[in-house]
Amino acid sequence: MKQGRMSQTALKVALGLVTLSVKDDWAQRLPPGLVDVSERLLLASGSPGYGPRLMRLSKQPWMIRVYQCQDRMMIPGQFEAFGHRKIFMQQQVEAAIEQGARQVLVVAAGFDTLCLRLAPQHNQVQFFEIDHPATSVAKARGIAAEGQPANMKQIAVDLGERALSKVLSEDSRWQSSLPSIILAEGLFQYLTDDAVRGLLADAATCVPPGSRFACSHAIPGERPVLSFLTRLIAEPWKSAVRSEDLHEYVEGTGWTVTSDVDTDSTHGVERYAVAERR
Repeated sequence: MKQGRMSQTALKVALGLVTLSVKDDWAQRLPPGLVDVSERLLLASGSPGYGPRLMRLSKQPWMIRVYQCQDRMMIPGQFEAFGHRKIFMQQQVEAAIEQGARQVLVVAAGFDTLCLRLAPQHNQVQFFEIDHPATSVAKARGIAAEGQPANMKQIAVDLGERALSKVLSEDSRWQSSLPSIILAEGLFQYLTDDAVRGLLADAATCVPPGSRFACSHAIPGERPVLSFLTRLIAEPWKSAVRSEDLHEYVEGTGWTVTSDVDTDSTHGVERYAVAERR
């Protein structure tokens, strides 16, 4: 991501979900409120081009064909995979809260709406988002218009410059003794392998045993066109790991993978996993 520029990937994922909502039965499958809130956040972001006209165009049937064409050329299945990913992450958060989690942290939140939607439903849980300042500030305009829940907090910081543990230790609302769930959705592929494991190890110091870490990770594959295009928008992919290798990949970080090996091709070029703090 270029310095001072909001994440283009975050914008495109949010817009893709708006389009996905008019395909087949996806409006019913996506978490309630996700699409409407995503659209309002995009409109309020101030990002050039993301105005009412684009929102209307994004819901046209022909736009679905555009995404499907992109799928064939770049990332097979990724259009619908974004929807599957949102469903998975919300299920993990709801399950964790039901089993006692009292803090939810979304790392590199982009224009994700989970905290904004779930915070009013769970007054006993604190919700946190961390993201690069350029993206966080743009999103904050939409959150202010929606009405920010009292138990939700945005933290604008570049984790490439400051450690997660340091950032959270300086926030009086974050309690490292409370059972928590941390989400890293669509993030790991933009970090090097060392950075991924460093983030995991650092996150482990911020939560007690029994806490969870839900993530998606890219799987290996030769995709020259994708590599070129991600570099073109200054957000290149830097890592990938097979789901079968994930246990060894996170070894020594303080986390143990508890989910089954993900072989679901509907997840596109990503796979999903859950780890537990031991």
